Amino acid sequence: MKPFPRTAALSFAALLSGGVFALGCQKTASPPAPPPKQPVAAPATTPETPAAVVPEAKPVPAPESKPAPEPASEQKPVDTSAAEPAGAEDLAALIKTLTTTDDSRTRVITIDAIATELRAGLPALDALVTALADEEPRVRWHAARAIGLIGHEAATAIPALVKLLDDDDPVAVTQAAAAIGHIREDDDRGEIPAADREIYAAAVDPLVAKLVHPDPRARRATVRALRQLATSRQDLLTAVSKQLGDADPAAVLPALHTLADMEEEAVPFLVEALGNPKSRYWAEVVLAEIGEEAATAVEPLAKVAADGPIEERVQAILALAAIGEPALAAAPQIRSALDSSDSSLRYVAAYALGKLRDKDADPALEQAAAADDQFLASIASWARAMIQPDDAGLRAKAVERLEVELTDASPAMRQAAIEGLSGLAERLDEAGRRKLASNLVGELGDAVPSVGLAAGGALIRLKGDAVGALVEALAVPETRNAAMELLAEIGADAQPALDAMVAGLGDEDPGYRSNAAMAIAALGPAAKAAVPELEKMLGDEAAAPESRYTAAYALGSIGPEAVAAEPLLRKLAESGDEMMATVGVWAALKIKPDDATLFDAAIPKLRHALQRDQELVRLEAAVALGEIGPRAATALPMLEMLAEEDPSRTVRAAASEAVRRIQVPE
Repeated sequence: MKPFPRTAALSFAALLSGGVFALGCQKTASPPAPPPKQPVAAPATTPETPAAVVPEAKPVPAPESKPAPEPASEQKPVDTSAAEPAGAEDLAALIKTLTTTDDSRTRVITIDAIATELRAGLPALDALVTALADEEPRVRWHAARAIGLIGHEAATAIPALVKLLDDDDPVAVTQAAAAIGHIREDDDRGEIPAADREIYAAAVDPLVAKLVHPDPRARRATVRALRQLATSRQDLLTAVSKQLGDADPAAVLPALHTLADMEEEAVPFLVEALGNPKSRYWAEVVLAEIGEEAATAVEPLAKVAADGPIEERVQAILALAAIGEPALAAAPQIRSALDSSDSSLRYVAAYALGKLRDKDADPALEQAAAADDQFLASIASWARAMIQPDDAGLRAKAVERLEVELTDASPAMRQAAIEGLSGLAERLDEAGRRKLASNLVGELGDAVPSVGLAAGGALIRLKGDAVGALVEALAVPETRNAAMELLAEIGADAQPALDAMVAGLGDEDPGYRSNAAMAIAALGPAAKAAVPELEKMLGDEAAAPESRYTAAYALGSIGPEAVAAEPLLRKLAESGDEMMATVGVWAALKIKPDDATLFDAAIPKLRHALQRDQELVRLEAAVALGEIGPRAATALPMLEMLAEEDPSRTVRAAASEAVRRIQVPE
């Protein structure tokens, strides 16, 4: 995992909130297009289902829950053009196959065929419920998905789905929670029978318990299901507050991140939580991470900021600061905190007033900038420069103060100074930005990792103006790996560093070579001059596997300009090393995207890649499957899940687009 993700931008909030919940994230990824309410995999033919068993149904194979090599020979092109919905006789044949076959793969294929029939799958409900207890995880989660797609008629299966929430397989848990949510969402009956109401109510507590599940996909699906099941926000809030209040803090933080990642979907619930003393603080934390999308929470946050326990007032002000200028209506309450006898309130107030660009606060901030408290003076100077961005004198004074803080003995002070300088960088001229980059590069080797991370985030935001300083840092042992990773994060603007990147491919350190290859990959076609060295690195069988993986990835990222390496990549696509085979076939497809002969080998490998921990791997696999189009229909079940539940907004967007391209050929 890279330590400098583009979205991780540490801020004053890391210091001002006491470092417990440092959630000041700078969001750069666009939110995904909303996935279908109840996504349905397109029917597809497959050679693995005997016609005698399933006369007309067109089942859709699916990926393993735990990736395992799959013979390419088993994968054939999928033709959806002639697919027709199954009739009652065909559905009966599918049910018979599901309940009699000993082959788990056939069970998965059959379940997906039933799933494509939506409500016509109701007669298969008993067989699908039985499949929830199958010994194979992939059968269990495909069965849960199929039950969810039936809709509210499958409400009687919810107790079995609830039981599946305790499954060891995180995908099974995710699909069980999602299915419960889909069933309730589909139930628009004016009068829901008492028996079904009881079933829905009984699922709430088991779902609440999964808010702290270690897998982010399961947490997201849980939150979504709870939003559908709640008879009232207050009842749901009581249950959630108790769960988070009783849980270990280490488990609570991921749950809060999951809520924050749902952005405006979660805001009404969080506003309700502000009214409950037991949940107020964690609601403020989540609203701070959501940022400007939480603008509807300004009024209740302003009330908390004006009165209450210090820690709640501090966090409320930080949430208002994260919302930014849309929270300007709360400026009077924040200005009053600037006069508090509590230093933590004064610090966050000065910071927030700068974020809100509250011009009426300038006189008070001018006074604070002259205070004996040097940290308060630095924040106030920064805030004045933010409020009056065209005043070069104020900006110069703020930069001067914050540069002094870079040498402070306190890591928290250094970290806050870095973020403050980064916030002012947009108004600096080119020379000023490059000087700032030189200062920040020195912080990459800080003994405290969080300080180095803050410096890395600030350098990424400087983009091309940081490249010169980063190239110089490549010559320093303590900072060269971090500098190369940052060049990769800067991307196309790092083109002037290409020669240094290519030189890095021959380094003795495998990790540095890999970082260099990733930096080259980020340049895309503009890095075609690196193809010979990358091909050499890829063909070195004595090299570390990770170096060869990244070389293949870089060649694929360069695209058609790397055509000279395509034969080697095609050969490696048949490697016994699953990762090498996956990245090899992916890269070959990027170089020759219209080569249908690669599809059969690529699709099963890319399906498995959708389940990997690395965000970049899931992202690239989703994009590649979407580019393949309808022939990749076997990947739809996993893509649909990722479109709703993946912890990365970028991956959700890519998966949603892939589903669209597979289902609606261009």
